[in-house]
Amino acid sequence: MPELPDAIPEFAAAGMALIALCVVLLLIGSRRKNAALRTDRDNARAAHQALLSERDTALHERDAARTEAHHINSGRTALLEETQHLISERMPALLTHLAHQHVSVPGLKNQPFAGTEVESLHASALEQLKKAVASERERVDEAAQSVMRGATTVVQAQSYQLQSKIESMQHRYDTPDLAQDLLELDLLNEQNLRRIQATGVLCGASPGLTRVDSHLGDVVVGAQSRVRGYHRVQVTSQLDAPVAVVARAVEPVAITVSELLANAVHHSHGTLAVDVSLHQAESGAVIVVDDAGVGMHADELEFAARMLAGRDELRLSELGDPPRSGFATIGRLVRQYGFTVSVDKPAPYGGVRAVVLIPGHLLTLLNETERPMSAMAPQAPAVTHEPHPYASEAAVPQAHTPPAGTPEPTAFPDRLPAADLWEREPDSNPEPPVSAPEPSAADGTAPHRTAPHRPRAGVVPPARAGVVLRARAGVLPPSGAGRVAGHLRPVTGHPGGSDRRRPPARLDTGVGARRAARRGAPARDTPVPGAPPHDVAGGRARLGRPADRRRRGPAAQTQASAAGRTAAG
Repeated sequence: MPELPDAIPEFAAAGMALIALCVVLLLIGSRRKNAALRTDRDNARAAHQALLSERDTALHERDAARTEAHHINSGRTALLEETQHLISERMPALLTHLAHQHVSVPGLKNQPFAGTEVESLHASALEQLKKAVASERERVDEAAQSVMRGATTVVQAQSYQLQSKIESMQHRYDTPDLAQDLLELDLLNEQNLRRIQATGVLCGASPGLTRVDSHLGDVVVGAQSRVRGYHRVQVTSQLDAPVAVVARAVEPVAITVSELLANAVHHSHGTLAVDVSLHQAESGAVIVVDDAGVGMHADELEFAARMLAGRDELRLSELGDPPRSGFATIGRLVRQYGFTVSVDKPAPYGGVRAVVLIPGHLLTLLNETERPMSAMAPQAPAVTHEPHPYASEAAVPQAHTPPAGTPEPTAFPDRLPAADLWEREPDSNPEPPVSAPEPSAADGTAPHRTAPHRPRAGVVPPARAGVVLRARAGVLPPSGAGRVAGHLRPVTGHPGGSDRRRPPARLDTGVGARRAARRGAPARDTPVPGAPPHDVAGGRARLGRPADRRRRGPAAQTQASAAGRTAAG
């Protein structure tokens, strides 16, 4: 057994080794713990970073959501404002624009919507509204025009009946006072017929038919008799040939001229005259109406030009309140018959100049021997060269040979083609014109138009104090015979070198004078070859009254000797 002191170092070494082993084990455990702690710390840091990242993401999403919500609210507000602008501003402006073209329709209120679907949808809505309103207006306007056509037809028929009653009383009674009252009633009824007929034409009714061609001067004088203040209208003619309007265009031209005359008389002072002149043009005949009124403003000229053009469909709602129907009525006739009317030039007297151009296809020439102009028609100026070949009956079949392919001449011997008036050349060796004896008051002769003779220089149209030329709507007398023979005779040989009219001592406006005035021209109801035995006016048959059934009183027989010769021209 070893001794204890010798074993102590061994025990110490073993203890030291054991302690070292324990220390090593402790160090290893500590390192493991530290490593675990470091891992946990790293994991914690990573988790913290993840939480922070998630928080940032959540905050970003929240901000994005808030921004998007703000944009949505802003867009919704802008869309509501734009829709409100569409409803309260753009749509009413569009409705106004449809009635008044000068009113503009505003665009988008918010320009960011330009080029987007919002703009296209709003534009589509406006277009649909425009189509719907136009369709409804057309339907309503057509219904209104239909009602007006029916109403004017009835009133026009009653006015014709009233006219027949008045005329019957004029033939039955010769009392001067009663005749004057009947004349005033006849004039008032004639004015009513003009307004009724114009309203019917404006609403699509037929202007009426005339079964014969009529001299242009007779048509103008007939239109003059339909106007209040007709005595202020002075008609002169510069035509050197018997120019006439074809039958189908007589009433449209008469309506047009009467509307222009009514406009000129209404817009000029009651003491001022309205000048009407007839001219010959290269492409037809021209009627010029000059007044000394107040003229027209730019917007009125624009409205008149648009109405007279006759290119657009007329709507009653476009005529204003009160309706300006005169130019609109003329525009409808212009569109239907092909003549032109303009009022864009000022008159020499500061008013308005209206020009009616009647093209050649609506004109013809009449034989003045068989179809003389009425005594009331304006006389043509004198000419120094040979009268036109058509003025002579002998020149009608021999003066002109139509080229090959020319249609056969018309069956009516008194109707000659108007185109030859501007195409014919005068004969190389003209014969001197045939002169006529001067009229004499002693023997009762009066100037009259013969085939080869031209009117004297300076002949002025007769005065029309109390004169109403019968110009029924749709029916004009074949010769345009006046109803009153009390016109002024021209006095020639004035020292000043011009002709003037002799002041009348008294104008006879009695019924007898009116009946005697018809003796020099064919009766209004004389049938025309190939024409029906009645006149058609505005779609209503009007039976003619035979001339032999008209009663003639003592006054007519007494005055026929002088007045009949005066009206013979």
